[in-house]
Order: sequence, then structure tokens, then C-alpha cells
Amino acid sequence: RTKKDDLSQDQKDRLEGLNRWVWDPLLFRWEQGFNYLQQYVDDEGDALVPARHETSDGYKLGFWVSHQRQQKDDLSQDRREQLEALNGWVWDPLSFQWEQGFKYLQQYVVDEGDALVPARYRAPDGYNLGEWVSHQRKVKDDLSQDRKELLEALNGWVWDVIEFKWEQGFKYLQQYVL
Repeated sequence: RTKKDDLSQDQKDRLEGLNRWVWDPLLFRWEQGFNYLQQYVDDEGDALVPARHETSDGYKLGFWVSHQRQQKDDLSQDRREQLEALNGWVWDPLSFQWEQGFKYLQQYVVDEGDALVPARYRAPDGYNLGEWVSHQRKVKDDLSQDRKELLEALNGWVWDVIEFKWEQGFKYLQQYVL
């Protein structure tokens, strides 16, 4: 491969006649992964490939996508642009998922007046907002201060629903007794 320019045309033709011969295997592998990703986008509508996703023929597309994200700074501008042109491509899927959940929660607050989302609540399009909210409460100590503040700024946000409901019940009891 490195001596391609030193080979005769006959030698090049014979090599190129071999099954699966490529002159640049790194380029070939990248293009192969990108083609699988394009097919995934065509089939699924976005480039949010699960980390362990394999194609029907066993190609580890989730691994390839994760590798591209990890190597973002080492990728050529052309490759970054190719990836970014795909519908739903994101460099940081965890941040994207958090922001998506937060947008659903904001809409819920607009619609319902508070952030007291029932644990089993699903948005009209099927998004499991109740699970997302429950997860935020469970990982409170791991959330960034910015994310905590965003949640706490929402009308009706509480970190401990059980404590909140107990206090609410106690207030009703106090009113009844008085």
C-alpha cells in the first residue's frame, strides 16, 4: 500500500481485483461506519445510536459512534461536518438527553402549573417524563449546581416528594383541626 506509486499498472490491477482490497483501510473503515450510521438515521430518524447497538450483520455501530464522539478533536473538519449534517447528531448525548427531559418538564409545568410529575407520567408523544423526574431526584447529589438551580426554579419542584406530601397532608390536618 505504501509503495502504490512504485507498482506497475498490472500489479495495481491485480491487487484491486482481489476481494475486499482497499488502498486505505483507515479511510475504508471510517466510511463503512459512516455508511452504517447513515442507514441507521434513515431507519430510525436520528443519529442517537445506543452505545451497544449492533447492526443486523454484527457491525458494532454504537461503539463506532462513541469512538467518533471521543475523538471529536482529532477528526478532520470534513468528518465533523459530515457527522453534524446527520439528523439528530449530538456530540454529548448525555447532555442532550438531560436537556430534552428538562424541556419536557418545562412544558409540563406550563400545562399543569407545577413540576409535581406523577412517577408513571408519559408525555403525549410517549416520553417517560415521570421516570426522568424520578431519576433527577435520585441523582441530586451528582447533578451540577446549574442543573439543580434550573430544576429548583420551576414552580412546584421538590426534591423529596414523600416529605412534601406529608407536609401538605399535615397542613390540611391542621386546617381541619382549627
